[in-house]
Amino acid sequence: MSDEQLKARIAQLEQSLQQSQSQEKILGDLLEKKLNEIYIHYHISRTIGSLLDLQDMLTKVAAIIKKCLPFERISVYILAENKKYLELAYSSGLNMKERVTVPLGNGTPGRIAEHGEHIHIHDLSIFYKTFKDFIHYPGEAIHDGSYIGIALKVHNTTIGVLGMDNSTRHSLSVDDMDFMTILSHQLAAGIEKSLLFSKIQHMSQHDDLTGLYNYRIFQERLFQEIKRRNRTHKPLSLLMLDIDNFKQFNDTYGHQAGDDVLKELSTIITHQSRSSAIDVCCRYGGEEFAVIMPELEIHNAVNVADRIRRAIENHPFSFNKQQVKGKVTVSFGVASLTDEDNLSLEELIKKADDALYRSKREGRNRVSFIPSGGE
Repeated sequence: MSDEQLKARIAQLEQSLQQSQSQEKILGDLLEKKLNEIYIHYHISRTIGSLLDLQDMLTKVAAIIKKCLPFERISVYILAENKKYLELAYSSGLNMKERVTVPLGNGTPGRIAEHGEHIHIHDLSIFYKTFKDFIHYPGEAIHDGSYIGIALKVHNTTIGVLGMDNSTRHSLSVDDMDFMTILSHQLAAGIEKSLLFSKIQHMSQHDDLTGLYNYRIFQERLFQEIKRRNRTHKPLSLLMLDIDNFKQFNDTYGHQAGDDVLKELSTIITHQSRSSAIDVCCRYGGEEFAVIMPELEIHNAVNVADRIRRAIENHPFSFNKQQVKGKVTVSFGVASLTDEDNLSLEELIKKADDALYRSKREGRNRVSFIPSGGE
């Protein structure tokens, strides 16, 4: 073999070695990626299996995914029960404080939910020129980058939408979308489980008809507030409210009308109290309601009761689009704990009940059903 043939052979072997090394690196990178994906699947499965709270689960799942995919912003929408709009359940990197809803078919999340199809955008500048639409939420700033949108499905039915983007074009690839497509089935199942848990928890704590807290939660929260009052020495008041002559109302208008009155009255109670902040509004039983009012002295609690009474008396109750003739009014009783008092839960309830039935008996500050032409 001549020198030139030897050199050619050596060059050929070097080229083959370089190709082998290159292929080895490609296979090594692919193996590392697949191992990383297996790691992500495993840890997401563990996270979904161990957490029931939706926010906690989505926060931890997003952190796990970020170890594998280079997204900068992410949003997760859940389809409402009426299937008419999406509600933002989780976001990271978007700096949104207000509640965000997107009608079905609107924006990129709305179209994904409507059609149940995934979307991959490698260059957002082209997308914005073509569609002039948003990828995460209405009114967001336009920017370059890439985007992946995934329809979250359970039993082939879309229950939500996950969207993620990066400010660099082509940074999120088709392979990344394929990975998220596979992962989406796990995530959708976890979301469904969390929503079901939340629904069951809500049903166990709230009255089906009125939406107020039920008797069990009333007992638990009152016990907690009494313990807190004993610790902080701040006042605690309890309002008991009862619709007078409610049987007569049901006999006159029917039980369906009575249910409508209970629902409307519950709304008035929540609006006229501090239910969004600190008060606890409950359906005590039948036509009787209770409001736990922490840090409120007796005279202020009486003022709240009187405000509720006037609001109920002036409210035009209706059912089946027909207005109730006459008035719906209530009796109320208020009890309070001060520094000098040392009442148990049962004693405080009895004190408020005694005040309520004394009010009904004496006809003062009462709220009852008064037929047309009656007093």
